[in-house]
Amino acid sequence: MPSDVAKIPILTQPDYPFESDVVRLRPVAMTDAHAVNAYRSLEEVARYLPHPPHTLADTELVLSTRVAQRDLKIPGHWLDLAVEYGEPRRVVGEVVLKWDAENWRRGEIGFVFSPEVQGKGVAFAACSGALDIAFNHFGWHRVEGICDVRNEKSAALMARLGMRREATFVESDWCKGEWITLQHYAILNREWGGHGAA
Repeated sequence: MPSDVAKIPILTQPDYPFESDVVRLRPVAMTDAHAVNAYRSLEEVARYLPHPPHTLADTELVLSTRVAQRDLKIPGHWLDLAVEYGEPRRVVGEVVLKWDAENWRRGEIGFVFSPEVQGKGVAFAACSGALDIAFNHFGWHRVEGICDVRNEKSAALMARLGMRREATFVESDWCKGEWITLQHYAILNREWGGHGAA
């Protein structure tokens, strides 16, 4: 969209931590490496991620990149939000928002959580908070999400958030030695309206 290049806005960041009744969101920090690695190193967590289970060095490398992009000033960058839960608050997952490199009015959501918080409403609250940030602070028109067709929990979460399944791409990506089928979900700003906020 060449005519829009000069109009790319500076995104308005919320005051962090961004809190709900259930979780608190804030940009990841290098000091989160051990907490993040505790779940990213698990085979069951990495199963549907594009990488094998992380070593601590892997996690530190990813976090160093994400920390450098935390202000989300350039389309194509990722904002990695640490999800804090419980008392005392501790990092139990991440929600990432990617600013689309081709269309600055669009973004993508992704997420990863520790199995220990499954069924506690943490993932829903965290993703709801991230969508609030995307729509109400960043002013995005559309947020998309992608998951492996076998990842039923992620698909169910996106549906619960009000995201509609728009497409299924059969064996469209080569990952970890096999062709995988991807499901694409999306929700528009006007469809969100904060209805999913915790």
